[in-house]
Amino acid sequence: MASWCCNVNICKIFTQLINMTDTNKPPLLKIVLLSATGFFMFVCMDSLAKFLGGVMPITQAVWGRFFFHFIALGIYFLIFKPKINLKKNFKIQILRSLLMVTATFFMFNSLQRFDLVDIYVVFFSAPLIVAMLSAIFLKDILSLKGLLLMVMSFGSIIYSLGPSMKVLSPELIFPLVPPLCWALYQFFTKLISGNNDPFASIFYTAITGAIVFSIYISLNWAPIEKNSYWLLLVLLGVSGFISHFMLIYAIQLSNLSFVTNFQYSQLVWSTIINFMIFGVPIDVNKIYGVIGIIVFGILFIKTEGSKKKVKIKN
Repeated sequence: MASWCCNVNICKIFTQLINMTDTNKPPLLKIVLLSATGFFMFVCMDSLAKFLGGVMPITQAVWGRFFFHFIALGIYFLIFKPKINLKKNFKIQILRSLLMVTATFFMFNSLQRFDLVDIYVVFFSAPLIVAMLSAIFLKDILSLKGLLLMVMSFGSIIYSLGPSMKVLSPELIFPLVPPLCWALYQFFTKLISGNNDPFASIFYTAITGAIVFSIYISLNWAPIEKNSYWLLLVLLGVSGFISHFMLIYAIQLSNLSFVTNFQYSQLVWSTIINFMIFGVPIDVNKIYGVIGIIVFGILFIKTEGSKKKVKIKN
């Protein structure tokens, strides 16, 4: 009951904060704040997952991420009653949801085996994979400049990882699966571009993950040692809901291409959290690689995104 009230208060506070920006701040600043904060919350969620994965089975952390996300989403729907179309693109929605759930499972496993920043560095190969899939299957051919920027982005990823992943091992599958799943998720999103209900997407993702892992942990439940870990599980799911909520709102105010630029802030947030929370020293060479990923990545988005320009709403 306490967690239910907590989620209601979070929804109310969150909506009030957004509404406060309506009259006092320009739309562009509002979009920037929503986008940057949304991606920051994703890093917070992954940091919580990294900690929780050390005190409970990974599957229970993944369950908490989707179950409490679904609860928070349900409370939001009950209070604010947004319009949602669950019938549109049903098969693709389910496929995308399964890809997202798979990506999350492997992401949370990766966080127990590799450095937080390294995981994000590898994850940012996803836009490059999307570009390649689009070129092959959608005939969305890259420009020469886009191709060069893609190569430089990939080079920055390799440079940033440096010695971190020199040793080949079966565990490398864990950080490699999430960007592949995310790339496929984005690819299928492009297939239904302009015909996608964002609230339906997060609904299907949340309920799919909640059902799949509720079934699994009901057969493999391990007692949770401290009540505080339950609170962190709730925060894990709620932070996922808040992230999606803010980014959907930002995209509705502007466009996907503009908001996507801010995903690279996750490299900055993860570096700071990695140092301040997990005590991992900052590697100067890795910083150079991260800067390259951010610069070339944003230039790549702008170059390829300029094919279909969408103005920010005033």
